[in-house]
Amino acid sequence: MGGGLTLKCDDGELSVLRDVFVVSSPLMEELLTTGSRSVKVSGSTKEEWLLVISQLYPIVPRPELSLQQLQQMLPVVHKYNFPELLQHVSSRLATELPNTWSLDPTAPGYIIKWLVTAEQLQLDALKQAALEGLKKQPGHQIKTQMVTKALDEYPQGAKLIIEV
Repeated sequence: MGGGLTLKCDDGELSVLRDVFVVSSPLMEELLTTGSRSVKVSGSTKEEWLLVISQLYPIVPRPELSLQQLQQMLPVVHKYNFPELLQHVSSRLATELPNTWSLDPTAPGYIIKWLVTAEQLQLDALKQAALEGLKKQPGHQIKTQMVTKALDEYPQGAKLIIEV
């Protein structure tokens, strides 16, 4: 059973269609030129790869993933160089996230998290969308959040703020 390639994830193995991976990722194509039947994909889980597979395999219609699922698979898609899938995910995020921007760290559209992710993965359209969204946030909310975050990370700073 399987498709000729085994991904060795941090939490187990996953059998996938070798040919789909070869044509979808220049990195995978390079890794598999030796005829290898398995690839160690360190730093990733089976769940992340199942999300990637749901978007790579020729399934019609393509399953719609939530913003949280897209974020979960984004580092894997970037690290293992799936350029068309990265473009699709990035474009979808840049289009859909502006409707959910929030300064609440528990919200799926937490703007700071997405700005950092976009910067780390060099996703310019998403980064631009996040910066535009940040500009539209009320100034007092941003300042309050920055002070709260600073106090959480540096409790000794509370004394300085109170004294000022």
